[in-house]
Amino acid sequence: MSIAELLLFAHVLSAFWYVIGLSAVQMAYVRATQASELGAQASALEEASHFQGVLLVPGAIAIGATGLFYWMKLDYELLRTGFLLALEGLYLATLFFCLPILGMALRRARIAALKAQRAGKTVPELEEALHDGVPLAFGSLATIILVAMTLISVSRPF
Repeated sequence: MSIAELLLFAHVLSAFWYVIGLSAVQMAYVRATQASELGAQASALEEASHFQGVLLVPGAIAIGATGLFYWMKLDYELLRTGFLLALEGLYLATLFFCLPILGMALRRARIAALKAQRAGKTVPELEEALHDGVPLAFGSLATIILVAMTLISVSRPF
């Protein structure tokens, strides 16, 4: 087994890690929005926050690192190859745009859930945060970008 094959294997594993994290965060957030009990909402938001820190963000970073090493090992010029520039742009958009906005929206909802638990009843901030579509919108955008990155990476159109 060559170094390139090992790097490709690590890259695919990190992609699965990222996808699992993205899915887990979105499913936990949906569970929080659908729950009627305050404890279930707070628990689901805590779980989404946990998965964001353990799976989503490290998976996103691992995808970038392993992809960078893989393409370098294949002797592609990272700043002169068209499809790699597209991949890099989409990756940076995900890393610096989608994931931070998703994280801020999740943090807002989690803090509102903690305030509601402290008050012992639902507070308007929690209701507003759970009706906010930002986490699902930017999570979905990150998913769409990942699919586009996969298609570009496999087909290498330019």
